[in-house]
Amino acid sequence: MLEQRLPGIKIGRRARRASVVAYADDITIFVTATDDFSIIEYAVHQYEKASGAFLNPQKSKVLAVGTWYSSETVLDIKYHQHVKILGIVFWSSIAQPINDTRARLTGRIRLQAKNSYYGDP
Repeated sequence: MLEQRLPGIKIGRRARRASVVAYADDITIFVTATDDFSIIEYAVHQYEKASGAFLNPQKSKVLAVGTWYSSETVLDIKYHQHVKILGIVFWSSIAQPINDTRARLTGRIRLQAKNSYYGDP
């Protein structure tokens, strides 16, 4: 339902647009306008009624990217400056994360390479 009703964002060079990405029990929803919040709330409430499972706002996060600013929230979920999705840290602006993320990722890659060759001639 969300994929049909939300405009989504363009991912990659192809014209494919994504509004929802699901992985295991984690869901990432891309919102491009505050009007999308009511669609998301409706979908969550319908899922809760049908399944009996409820969304935990304490485990959920909202990230406003770029110049997006809204005082509105979805289901009382708090805005964050950065979120971690599948091991990758996403920030609300590009300035802070460039050096931080690059240093952390290259450090992990170096450590992994060092550990894989340790003890091997």
